Amino acid sequence: MSDLQAKIDQRRYSDNIPHPRAGSQQNFFAADPNLAFLLERYLPAPMHDWAKQQLGWLGAHAAGPLDERAAYTDRDGKPHLRKYNRLGEDVSEIITNEGYKQTVADVYGAGIVHYLYHDIPELGFKAPYSYSFLLGYLVSQTEPGFYCPVTLTMSAAYLIDKYGDEQQKEQYLSGLTSRDRRSLYEGATWLTERQGGSDVGANLTVAKPTAGKPGVYQLTGEKFFASNAGAMVATVLARIDDSKPGTKGLGLFLVPWVRPDGTRNQIEVRRLKDKLGVNAVPSAEVLLHGAEGYLIGQPENGFKYMAEALNLSRICNAIASVGIMRRALYEAKYYASERRAFQKPIDQYPMVREMLVNLLLDTEVSTGAVFDMIAVYDRVQDGSGGRDELALCRLLIPLLKYRTGEEAVEAAHIAIEIHGGNGFIEEYVTPRLLRDAQVLTVWEGTSNILALDILRVMQKENSHAVLIRLLRSRAAGWHHAFSRPFAQLLQSELAVLEENIAYLLQQSPDYLSYKLKALADHMIDLYTLSCIVSEAEDQLLRDNNARKYVLAKLYANKHLLPKTKRGIQGDELLDVHFFRELLDYEPIPLEALQQQSAFLFAT
Repeated sequence: MSDLQAKIDQRRYSDNIPHPRAGSQQNFFAADPNLAFLLERYLPAPMHDWAKQQLGWLGAHAAGPLDERAAYTDRDGKPHLRKYNRLGEDVSEIITNEGYKQTVADVYGAGIVHYLYHDIPELGFKAPYSYSFLLGYLVSQTEPGFYCPVTLTMSAAYLIDKYGDEQQKEQYLSGLTSRDRRSLYEGATWLTERQGGSDVGANLTVAKPTAGKPGVYQLTGEKFFASNAGAMVATVLARIDDSKPGTKGLGLFLVPWVRPDGTRNQIEVRRLKDKLGVNAVPSAEVLLHGAEGYLIGQPENGFKYMAEALNLSRICNAIASVGIMRRALYEAKYYASERRAFQKPIDQYPMVREMLVNLLLDTEVSTGAVFDMIAVYDRVQDGSGGRDELALCRLLIPLLKYRTGEEAVEAAHIAIEIHGGNGFIEEYVTPRLLRDAQVLTVWEGTSNILALDILRVMQKENSHAVLIRLLRSRAAGWHHAFSRPFAQLLQSELAVLEENIAYLLQQSPDYLSYKLKALADHMIDLYTLSCIVSEAEDQLLRDNNARKYVLAKLYANKHLLPKTKRGIQGDELLDVHFFRELLDYEPIPLEALQQQSAFLFAT
């Protein structure tokens, strides 16, 4: 061994590359005080202590063994297809590695699906969706690919619980909601076909009734992007009525991998997709050769049912996005604090501080908005929300899925840049974050499809009017002096939004569709501003901490306020001035903000 290598091995040559942190010394929940803030904000008070214990366990587990398994799965342990047995028979078996199987046991064992349907023993009641999504946020920081099968299992359980018959519930719901891997039935959702893609109404898979067996059908066709292939319970759309074109002729079916008599269903996996990222989830091309399927609900409502499950999946997509954003921030912050350039840590340079605070801003503000939206979803699901909240939910879900998907890609990019060349090396997590984030703008609807869905709920349910009423009510309810400029800004921007909506709804379909994403961006900007200002006022009144007001001001600067002279002159550099308090979640006293003229802005 050369003397140089010996010095490197003994860390005597240079020690300026931040060392890997031991998984046993990390905890994604403990490192994220904002998550505890959201837990207390959105979970019922009797859940707080118990939930903190559970999230503390999962936070440590996600940062340790789950992360090690995720790295192995991504690079060396991808699912693979065993197509034939030794007799040459097609068995289409999906094989996953042992670490992945243990992650399945750990995450489902934590009750991520189970407690939505079964009482928590220590508490005596079921968990709201907010709790499951808090778990999903931690899981997604290490393995967003695996969070996809969890999402699909949640969706299958939702559909069978809400629309399945008693036999389907008895046969499959207990497996879909099990905490025990030995009895667990994972779920899948198979919609996409090659000729249609997002145009589900173009699907060609057909369902023919089985003689003498009411509710039993044979499904024949191809599903071109079948996520979580090999799952025990797939929910599948198939054409049940040839006389009805488009989505109206589609029924929804439960298609088991293994039939109740123990024989394998007539499902063939042609191949697994070779993907850019999210390698943990087996995505396949699936052929249904008269596969046995069981009709869920009414035959004419198949697409309607699936649209409900799609909304649930879109929330999960947003959770995966903010989870990736949080991990990107976690890694970038550590690296910048340990890496030195020109005799000091790089996080002491204003340009790096701007990047880090911008990453924090998107992460914290969007995470708060997502959980605020989930609170609306919870009220819809538990029956306490009315028609307005249902309409609001159907608007907010595609809006936030759209915004967070875009932000996740940008966050992963920023983390790579802060790492420099090391961020581009697969031994670091940052390349995987970027590869995994890319799919989040595609899964469950691209930005164009989401924009069309937003228009649909605006036209059918007047959901934009519900959103505007909510935001006006919030602005009117803010009482602290620091909130008033934000209330004025929000009211002013709402007037512009209303004017633009009225104008666009009078334009040609082409012009309207061209401007939809710009309109969606404005809606998200205003809703998200309302969330962060509400959080800021509550945190100040509760803890005498004005930290979130700084984030609110930075958010308004970024998305809503005009930049005089391109923002070059007269910038107080709030992100640099309050860098340590923002990144380390330290309290900012109100008096510190009162000295900043930036908080005296007029609109």
